[in-house]
This record gives sequence, C-alpha cells and structure tokens, in this order.
Amino acid sequence: MNNILLISDLDGTLLNASQQISLENELAIKRFIEKGGMFTLATGRMEEAVMPFIHKLGLDLPVILYNGAKIYCPVTDKVLYERKISLPQALWDNIRGRLSDDLVLLVYQDGQVYAPIRNALLEKHELKDAVRCLPFEERIMQEPVTKLLIISSRLEEAKDIEQTVRDSCVPCEMVYSESNYLEILPQHATKGIALRELVRLLKVDSLYTVAVGDNLNDLTMIIEADLGYAVGNAHPLLADAADAVTVHHESHAIAAIIGEFKEKRRELA
Repeated sequence: MNNILLISDLDGTLLNASQQISLENELAIKRFIEKGGMFTLATGRMEEAVMPFIHKLGLDLPVILYNGAKIYCPVTDKVLYERKISLPQALWDNIRGRLSDDLVLLVYQDGQVYAPIRNALLEKHELKDAVRCLPFEERIMQEPVTKLLIISSRLEEAKDIEQTVRDSCVPCEMVYSESNYLEILPQHATKGIALRELVRLLKVDSLYTVAVGDNLNDLTMIIEADLGYAVGNAHPLLADAADAVTVHHESHAIAAIIGEFKEKRRELA
C-alpha cells in the first residue's frame, strides 16, 4: 500500500450523521496508514472545523480545505497552496442586500469566518462545523477572501445569486456542496486541481490516487484521481462519473474501500 494515497471528503462521506468518524472507519484508516498507506482529507471546511478529525486520525499529510482553495500542512502549521477571490463593491452590496431569515452569507478570510447577519441557518451550520462566525467588518470587502458560502432555505434564491455572480463576470468557480449550499470560490479552486497540486507537493514516485466523495464539489476530485469512488448516498451525477460506487456513508464507506484494497492484495499474492 506504500504508493496509495486515499483522499476522502468529510461531510456525507467519512463522517456519519452525528458529524463523527465511526470507530470502524477510524480503525481501518489507522491500520491502512500503519501498513504504509497514505491518507488525507479534502473538504469545504476551514482549518478550525477540520483539526479535530486530523488529531483523531493522527494525520501528518497536508489536507485540502475550502473545496480546493487551500492546502494546509497540520504538522508545520503552514499554508502550502492558496487561491483567493476579490469581489467588486457592487456585487458585495447585491449579495448582502438579499440576506434574510431564509438566506445567510459566510465569508472566509485568513483562517476566520465572518457573517453579516445571524439567523437559524447560520446557527445550524455553526453547530454542524463546530465553528463560531465572527461579526462582519467592512474592511473584509477591501481584501481578497478565500471563499463565500451562501446557505439558503429556498434553492431559487441561491440560483438567483449564482446567476448574478455569473452576470458580473468575476473570475470564479461556483459549486453546490450541499443541496442548499452555494460555494463561491476563487478561479481554478477545485478539489481536482488541489489534488493535482497535492500530488506534486508530495513528490512520491508512482503514486496511485484514490478519491472518495458524495456531492458535486467532489466531482473534479474523483475525475482527477486514478480511482474515483462515490459513496452509496452520493449525488446521482457524482455516482455516474465515479469509477465505482461503494456503500452508504453510514455503513462505514471508507472502511469498506480499504477492505477492497486488502482483498485486491490477497488476489495478487
């Protein structure tokens, strides 16, 4: 397993409904690493929201954060790769003017997350990611940011903002990481491009990459990987694009995939 890099999404893939890593997944990952395998994470989450899982698994490889906008090394506490996005003031004003009880904006900058308004959607997200959003400051709009996240209880509102951003011609990437989560990312910030950059940074000869995900923000990553898995609960478009579909994430999908590696080795022995 020395030349296998297994890279997993978090929400809806590695984590269960309680936002935890199951004991089955944890033990399988640790055994995989002990046998010489390489394991890391690729997620839309920020540093603070990922560190508990890094510590739990004892990871020492760089992790992909913000859906590909940043690669961070937990050992050195250094950012190895980062992209940022700048928005014109008119676009900032347009998005902020739409905020309501049904729509919230989160802005990520320099390892912090800010929100112009607080509502139930924001509090639910804070609970899920175990983070606390700081009050928004006008200075934030004057500097590039890592990403913007729109959470809406009505999909048509998120779609309207998506179209507004497209009409503005701001160079960026947009993807839905959950059905009601619209991510506005820097241009060329995708999990697939970040995986390619991670492989370059690792400098391991003949590295074989295996990526696992559940939603559309994982699409570029499972296409970029040598072997792309969709979990059983994946978005239909992701499942169609994957090389293989494994079990539902609640059935310890990562452990199931690692089990398949072992079976392959036995077959080749």
